[in-house]
Amino acid sequence: MGLGWRENADGFREGRLAFRPITLFDTNCQRVGLAGEVILPPDLPAHRLGSRETLRLDRASRLLLHAGDEAWRQAGWDDAVRAEPLPLCLGTSAGAMTLGEAYYEQAIATPDCRRGQMTRIRNYQTHRQAVHLADALGFAGPITIISNACASGANAIGHACRLVRRGEAERVFAGGYDALARLVFAGFDSLQALTTHVPPRPFDAHRDGLALGEGAAMLAIESLDAARRRGAEILAEIVGYGVATDLHHLTQPHPEGDAALRAMQMACRQAGLRPADIDYLNSHGTGTPLNDIAEGRAIQRWAGAEVGAIRVSSTKSAIGHLLGGAGAVETVISLMALREQFLPPTTTVETPDPVCTFDLVRQPRDACVRRVLTNSFGFGGSNASLILAAYDESHAVAAAATDLPYHIVIRGRGAVSPAGWTAAALDAALADPASLTPPEPIVREGRPWAVPVRRVPPPVEKFPFLRDPRLRRSSSVARYAVAAALEAIGEPRAAAVRGGSTRLGIVYALVNGCVQYSARFFGEVIGDPALASPILFPETVYNAPASHLAALLGSTGPCYTLVGDSSQFVEAVKIAVRWIEDGDCDGVVVVGAEEYDWLCAEAVQLFAPGVTFAEGAGALYLEAAKTAKIDGPSLTHILGPELYTAARPRPDVVAGLAAGISMEPCLIGYATLFDRKDGDPGLDAAEAAAWAAFSGRAVSPARILGESLGAAVAWQAVLAAQAVPSIISAAGENEQAAVVVIR
Repeated sequence: MGLGWRENADGFREGRLAFRPITLFDTNCQRVGLAGEVILPPDLPAHRLGSRETLRLDRASRLLLHAGDEAWRQAGWDDAVRAEPLPLCLGTSAGAMTLGEAYYEQAIATPDCRRGQMTRIRNYQTHRQAVHLADALGFAGPITIISNACASGANAIGHACRLVRRGEAERVFAGGYDALARLVFAGFDSLQALTTHVPPRPFDAHRDGLALGEGAAMLAIESLDAARRRGAEILAEIVGYGVATDLHHLTQPHPEGDAALRAMQMACRQAGLRPADIDYLNSHGTGTPLNDIAEGRAIQRWAGAEVGAIRVSSTKSAIGHLLGGAGAVETVISLMALREQFLPPTTTVETPDPVCTFDLVRQPRDACVRRVLTNSFGFGGSNASLILAAYDESHAVAAAATDLPYHIVIRGRGAVSPAGWTAAALDAALADPASLTPPEPIVREGRPWAVPVRRVPPPVEKFPFLRDPRLRRSSSVARYAVAAALEAIGEPRAAAVRGGSTRLGIVYALVNGCVQYSARFFGEVIGDPALASPILFPETVYNAPASHLAALLGSTGPCYTLVGDSSQFVEAVKIAVRWIEDGDCDGVVVVGAEEYDWLCAEAVQLFAPGVTFAEGAGALYLEAAKTAKIDGPSLTHILGPELYTAARPRPDVVAGLAAGISMEPCLIGYATLFDRKDGDPGLDAAEAAAWAAFSGRAVSPARILGESLGAAVAWQAVLAAQAVPSIISAAGENEQAAVVVIR
């Protein structure tokens, strides 16, 4: 639609359409050739990146930098804000997928040529785009990247609001982004989810699919007190946030919109509002037959007898579906409607579907708008709703108290590793490294080299969960994650979750995700997009394993997937603690997992030549102690994650975190340290320097088991839970570090 607030607000107010022929990749072999492709200016806004780093930016990073710069300037944040740690919360579905595609194509076409491959794979890592944004604007702070498919941007904003409401941060920079990518476009085409009649027609009786788009949006979120102190203009309040998980199908919603209904109801409860109080509802409204009917029925059930007065539209009719960026962009569109008093129309509807018993806005309309609700739903059953309201001094929401009522204890642990399919096997391998089978060289036919990887052996028994329909065709990483999580939860608790007496939360952390199916699917796309498998594509999304776990357990509660370096497992633990403290869940399972194929193994070896890699998963089940007495391994300190910067390189960050636990000398002398040494000279030297003052027993699981990326810190945590008191040094491969103490 355009660059910046003014162009976009005018376009949505007037009901413009913004679809054009795709120029980024060839679509001649596909059914559709139009999308909401952004006309991206050649120059970036003023920034602090070096010239070399600027040249290496991918398209998604450029979209993010434009949105971030505008939000920062409009907020009036200055050097005083830059001087303090500023959390950055982002949502994305595809990240820098175009760089991954380029890496794959060169690896296939010219395997002996590695020119540019290190740069591609480094910047392909999703957290690099977050670091680009932080470096460009000159701030630093913990980074959280949520990848819940098309709900990602809304989840990132909701998570940011939780941090501010709990008093953990005065300010948070939050939003979402995604750029058009050939793999993703072909994936939706393989599902026959793309409309062949662009523009799409959400809520039309003859709708036949969605159109894809791209974009980014950022919000400068801060506490009321912080905004007042600096005399900031308050654009709106975020007064409600609801999340729910749909268990019906990996890609299809429940026909009655059960999870969408729960998300809207939860957002309204938090905001203290009734459906009749909502002046405008920005729907998810993709234009696919199943999604629109499910959301329409959810709106009917949510509004009840008042549904006829609920004004609804889908802005995807104008710009397409922005996937991980949709929730953030549509939140800003809702803010535009709130600030400028208009209802953005869905002008492409000719014959409204009978489900539209609400007021479907089909033409530009001025209106009094005080409160808006925006819906975002995605693959894997991720559902999120946000409510924005015009700022009212008389009912501003205060930050919530964060005193911990009870200790958070570890009730269960689970693992899948090269040693086997249990945590006990992981313990045994650490005690007797010689029992591990040698690494298996991964090599693709015609490649001039092989990469050693410790693979997960076949299970010694047929686990019942492997016969579940959702897991029969799932990726290896999904099976690893589910197996570790089920062991950590235990069958009695799993039965309680299925029976509805225990509310479960799920947080899943990873680095690369389902690389095997992703490479297979993109190989098919290169060969002939018309023959690309619709079975493979849904399994390539980051949050598929967490979705399978939720479906297997019948858990409809909060379910997040975090992407980043291996330190994201610690951020996942922190999210679990917040959910338990705030009463959202009775217990939370935290999972970290990774798998390898030849492509991923070759790529990561560029960073650490000579390191042995490994695959698998680790999981902890957390809940609050029922009494003031600690009755199990307890999380007593969670420090970080903190971002590495030029001024504070990795050893300094880890050493600073280590100093944070020096108030308990007994830990330094008598605890067991589970560090991140993996055989890479740079990482090992940084760890040694950071923990030079530690005089207790030190264990390096990655040097025994192999470097497992997304599972690495999870394995450390599983082992540490059996060796209390213990310390986990969670230094990520690239950007962040954290320290956890278990007593």
